[in-house]
Amino acid sequence: MTQAVSASASARTAARSGAADALSDEERIAQIHRERSFIGHPRGTGSLSLLNLGMGVGHGSINAILIYYMYASAPGGLGFSQTEAAQIFSLYSTFIVLCGLVGSYVADRILGPRRGLRYARLGQVIGFMLLMFPFLGIAGTMASLTLLSVSAMFGGRSLEALLGMLYAEGDGRRAAAFTMTYVFSNIAGIFTPLIVGTIAQYAGYWAGFAFGAVFALAGWLLYFLTEKRFFGPLGLTPGDPIAQDKRRGFIVRLIVIVVAAVAVVATLFIMKVITISAFSNAVSTAAIFIPLVYLAYIIKSRKTSRAESHHVIAILPLFACNAVAMWVWTQTITIISIYSEKSVDRNLFGFEITPAAFQTWGSFLAVAFGTLFVTLWTKLGSHQPSNAAKMGFSTIMYAAGPLLMTLPFTLYPAGVKVSPLWVLVFWLLIMIGEASGGPAGYAAASDVAPKAFATQMMTVWALSQSTGSALNSLSINFYHEGSEATYFLFVGGVTAVLGILVLVFSKKLTHAMGVDEASLK
Repeated sequence: MTQAVSASASARTAARSGAADALSDEERIAQIHRERSFIGHPRGTGSLSLLNLGMGVGHGSINAILIYYMYASAPGGLGFSQTEAAQIFSLYSTFIVLCGLVGSYVADRILGPRRGLRYARLGQVIGFMLLMFPFLGIAGTMASLTLLSVSAMFGGRSLEALLGMLYAEGDGRRAAAFTMTYVFSNIAGIFTPLIVGTIAQYAGYWAGFAFGAVFALAGWLLYFLTEKRFFGPLGLTPGDPIAQDKRRGFIVRLIVIVVAAVAVVATLFIMKVITISAFSNAVSTAAIFIPLVYLAYIIKSRKTSRAESHHVIAILPLFACNAVAMWVWTQTITIISIYSEKSVDRNLFGFEITPAAFQTWGSFLAVAFGTLFVTLWTKLGSHQPSNAAKMGFSTIMYAAGPLLMTLPFTLYPAGVKVSPLWVLVFWLLIMIGEASGGPAGYAAASDVAPKAFATQMMTVWALSQSTGSALNSLSINFYHEGSEATYFLFVGGVTAVLGILVLVFSKKLTHAMGVDEASLK
């Protein structure tokens, strides 16, 4: 009887598979667009959401414990200084963004979203797995971070592009699908730091990294095994392909350049020609100027009209706001993470909680405040503040975080364990900033984007994140024992001044960006 049922089920599966294969590409795409098998959405949405969840756990494990692993003493850690560990982490954040820009080009013009996503996420899974083996030491960690960064060169925003393809034009479910993947990613952000941090605290860092790697591998395998069935012909070809005979040559050149660059840098480090600090400073300085050069190219291009150029120039203060906001946020995974471990009383009812738990608090606030501000802006409708005003307010809230941190360094002598409330309130302030202004920046960039550079303008805006990480890499050089209050005063002061100026002149900036002010009333 069991064999008969199994045979019947196999026959039905084969029949469905055969029927799908018999359909033309257009019919199969239409069939996918009509699917409602996953909470009213196509099955591919579920596959991508779970892939996002798995990768979110993988990246979350790195954000939670990598910096502690790097400056922990051997044999449990790598033995870097705290400054070196913070600079390496900031560099990693910078490279992830910069490499992702190349990835968007590769996916759009050479691989297509499907293959781009497959290869990029596989590379990242291997990168996560390298951290599972403590005997690999510094070489294994550097190889992991390099692979995680370079893998982004093959995927870019492929997941978002592929997700959009699952829906027909005008399908109201599309916005909900992007929200769904965002929710799955934030679920990972909420629970991963606490779980991974606790595992690392009691079983070792390698076990925490293994937890993240297993989830990432599971997410990738689910996508890989369901890719053909759930996506059909969607995303197989690049949207704006270059000539077939040039594709292989481009990929080969890209791989050769990456391998050569990694080999040269590794050799310079091994021969002690350069130091971590010198390399960090050089790369960070370049990362600050790259988006400025990109913006200058867009502004001066013959494809950009004079009016469009003026609109792009007007968004520069908002770009600066986003850069300094990222500068403040990067403190959370570097300096604030170190402070949480070394200087915060983490005893709760006789148990010492992991310092990574503070990131769980931050992720929870991101979801809570994100929901609150989406509801608020929706309710206000046309009466909501302009994007420039939102960015100004957001930047001021970001500034309040480091300004707050000047107080414990002023009030308490060195070596005293302070209340965790200082770090909790720091996260509270910057997450209000993130939720109130984060989406407004992308909306403003979309508003001013010249017709010929609609996609590239969004790319430039994303580069402000790498600029912020680069600023953190440079500023860490000035963070020393005894100068902590001055450091946070400088970071918070610069950020506050910029936020106040943008908020005060928000109406003029909105007008200069060419936005219809009547629509804001």
